[in-house]
Amino acid sequence: MRTLMACMLCVAGAAFLMRFELHTDDTGVEVAMVLALSLLLGAVQPARPWLWGLIVGLSIPLSEVLFGTRSWSMVPVGAFTLALALAGSYGGALLVRALGGRPQHG
Repeated sequence: MRTLMACMLCVAGAAFLMRFELHTDDTGVEVAMVLALSLLLGAVQPARPWLWGLIVGLSIPLSEVLFGTRSWSMVPVGAFTLALALAGSYGGALLVRALGGRPQHG
């Protein structure tokens, strides 16, 4: 059940980030949303932090490639958002484990 909830949250959050990326220039807000969403997903389903970081981190550069600039300048942006999302999701998973929670499989 937690995996299903995390998947639904991840898809909705990634879709929101993709849309938000195309309609704003506020990088700070985007960075905060990527970090918050990945941290939350890592805490909700700590058994798969790599998956949540990958999906959330690649949503912003993917939106630009599919619907936006399609520029090589998205390579460093993609690397940064991927690293940020992975850090957030692993941080959420570690936080749950530090507080005594156990990874939920399934």
